[in-house]
Amino acid sequence: MQAGTLFGKYRLDRPLTVDVSGEVWAAFDTVTFRHVVVRALPPDATEDDEFCDRFEREAGIAAHIRNPHVVPIHDFGQIGNRLFLATPPTQGTNLRTLLQSTGPMDVSRAVGVVEQLASALEAVRAAGLVEQEVSSANVVVQDGGLIQLTDVGLPVILGAASGVYGLTCVLYECLTGEVFPTSEIPTPPVGMAAVIARGTAVDPARRYRSAGELAAAARVAVPPQQPAADPTPATPPIARNRRLVAAGLALAAIIAAAIVGGVIIGSGASSPQVAVPTPSSSAAGPASPSSSPTATANPTAAEQVPPVQAPSPTQAPVAEAPIQEEVAPAPAPQSPPLVPTPAPPPGASAPQVLPCYPGYEHTPPPDGPCLPPGSPPANAPAPAPAPAPAPEVLPCYPGYEHTPPPDGPCWAPAGP
Repeated sequence: MQAGTLFGKYRLDRPLTVDVSGEVWAAFDTVTFRHVVVRALPPDATEDDEFCDRFEREAGIAAHIRNPHVVPIHDFGQIGNRLFLATPPTQGTNLRTLLQSTGPMDVSRAVGVVEQLASALEAVRAAGLVEQEVSSANVVVQDGGLIQLTDVGLPVILGAASGVYGLTCVLYECLTGEVFPTSEIPTPPVGMAAVIARGTAVDPARRYRSAGELAAAARVAVPPQQPAADPTPATPPIARNRRLVAAGLALAAIIAAAIVGGVIIGSGASSPQVAVPTPSSSAAGPASPSSSPTATANPTAAEQVPPVQAPSPTQAPVAEAPIQEEVAPAPAPQSPPLVPTPAPPPGASAPQVLPCYPGYEHTPPPDGPCLPPGSPPANAPAPAPAPAPAPEVLPCYPGYEHTPPPDGPCWAPAGP
């Protein structure tokens, strides 16, 4: 067989593989106008009439199998002295070639390959084919991960692995990268040794009863996946408790600072701090010992200002800066600072009179209440109330008169 020549209705385009089972060619069907793969068996296969009859029977059965893991058969028969099978081309890689290039598979993926092949073998057995060769050489791995069994319908050659035994050999090869059996048998992963030992037992009666039972046992033997280790080290309970206590104390400190700051701000809002200007000359006169140092009758906002006690000659003014430093963590805005009142000269015993706001003056001077200019003194006697006007007497209707006059009820005049 040569490239470019016709093999029956098939034009041979290029060879794919050549082995003891014959030649495999990429070909073109000149009748149906589609690309196919043609497997031609060796010429001496037609010399065995029993083998030819078996080939015709099993290929005819395989042509009716419809399973996604079995490569279907388009055509089969004999051309000249060669038996052949025609199948659609596959877009994938031979399993044996894949293992030789990438090495063994992980356990879960290897078991997945066996499960798909078990589905193919169950479909072949259900169609009526008792034995079907299965090895990594006639398994195709598609690009999307689909596993397909090829050469279905070819009679099993004497000595070839088939059924449960062949499928177990494929499992071993996927796990180790070596063809079973070998002189130096690699140790399979933990849990798979027992599965492989039973699937390749010398006595067929001790093997798994079907390919599906083998696949189920392999899936059970897959070791559970270990969860990824957390890179963050575990926090000891004692350290964790300390962190919780520290966080609680910090939260309590913040709340306490917020409360203190709120109290200070609230007090500042109710008692505004007023910057006191320099006393004017009008207030420089002597203060009366009996007069009040505060303006109790001031109609302005000065009424809300509490009396400011002048510090004694031996006592320094009290500043609120230390209190503000204690509540520094509270970010609340601060009211304008209170300008302390200048201390009186030594020996002064009279209290200091505070100046009035612009537009007001002490009435009476020098320490009376702060009132607008021209206002009467706060202690001036109140003016006597004006007499109330006499009530107006309304006239009666005609024919009536006030009885008794002048403002009695209106009655009809009495007769003579």
